[in-house]
Amino acid sequence: MLLGWQKVTLHLHPLSIHHVERDQTIDHEYYIDNCLRPLVEEIKHQRLSYGTNRILLHRDNGKPHIHRDMSSYLESEDLTITRHPPNSPDLSPCDFWLFDSIKLNLSDQTDSQSSHDATDEFMYSLDQEEYRKTFDKWIERMQLCVDNQSDYFEHFMK
Repeated sequence: MLLGWQKVTLHLHPLSIHHVERDQTIDHEYYIDNCLRPLVEEIKHQRLSYGTNRILLHRDNGKPHIHRDMSSYLESEDLTITRHPPNSPDLSPCDFWLFDSIKLNLSDQTDSQSSHDATDEFMYSLDQEEYRKTFDKWIERMQLCVDNQSDYFEHFMK
């Protein structure tokens, strides 16, 4: 992976944006240590009374996300995982919203560092309404997936 971002929101506000360095391999250990542990600590810090109680985590079926160590870690932190249907990029907000938004807003970058900096700035500039609309769209897509018994549903989208 050349560059990547792991974006997590809580109450429709950015909570964590994790930069992935060039040529960094993302395996389950990296994901737990560098993405999840800091996220869980931030959730606990922001929700002193509740901690991770009632937090639902959605992630795709990438190998680092489904590794047994990952599941064990999430269970130990009392996080609930929402299942992602196999082979369904239509349900990943990064695939149906974020990546296209980044491409549309950062087309004039000339090198990888300026692209990285501009993406970072763009990620932090997104407002609460954008997250709300994306969350609503995600729920709509999940319902279409259920209604179509996990079959392709993109042609039903407005």
